[in-house]
Amino acid sequence: MKIERITAIWCPSCLLMKSRWENIEKEFSKIEFIDYDYDFDEDIVKSRNVGKILPVCILYKNNQEVSRIIGEKTEKELKQLLEEYVK
Repeated sequence: MKIERITAIWCPSCLLMKSRWENIEKEFSKIEFIDYDYDFDEDIVKSRNVGKILPVCILYKNNQEVSRIIGEKTEKELKQLLEEYVK
């Protein structure tokens, strides 16, 4: 399983979510996390149909998109969602 995170340095929600994701990464060590910048990775952002609300986290299982997390979420919400896919 992998998660692509699309964030921007000017985005307050992205900065807030950064520490939450750091905690999640420790607990879900089998997940591959890939980070992209909204402003610098334009080709990726366009190909993923990322809208105006950040951060966007795209979950892949067997190289298929299975879910998206858009905007701010609590650490508890993130864990609950990931537990559905990491079985």
